[in-house]
Amino acid sequence: MQEKTGRAIIFTDQNKLVTIKRTKYKNGKIVKEYYTFPGGHVEEGESFETATLRELEEELGIRAKIEKEFCHLFNEELQREEAFFLVKHVSGEIGSGKGPEFVNINYERYGKYEIVLLDIKKLQNYTLYPLEIRDQLISSYAK
Repeated sequence: MQEKTGRAIIFTDQNKLVTIKRTKYKNGKIVKEYYTFPGGHVEEGESFETATLRELEEELGIRAKIEKEFCHLFNEELQREEAFFLVKHVSGEIGSGKGPEFVNINYERYGKYEIVLLDIKKLQNYTLYPLEIRDQLISSYAK
């Protein structure tokens, strides 16, 4: 089965974009930092939408509602199908998730995950993957 992921594009009331900052380490030193959209792998029998909402509960600790699909693409670099959805935060506090990414402190092996809110008008200053989606958001929302 081909790998698939569902990702959420969530804006706060303050025009901030909810992202996950990933920091990777080697020998105790930072080797890579970048941002990505919350979400994750589609499990067998799940739809992209169901996986995205499940991952938001795990990672962010929130319940959300999918408003519409923003983009669907095949990520050549990672060899996976990815769906990105515009999502509305319905309930729960962002940052209260208990997903393994946020409770594992073996940063050397798994890296560090942090929830970071980025100003939509400054997205061009961040390495937000995939860059194609970042650039579409800049074109659509950073006016």
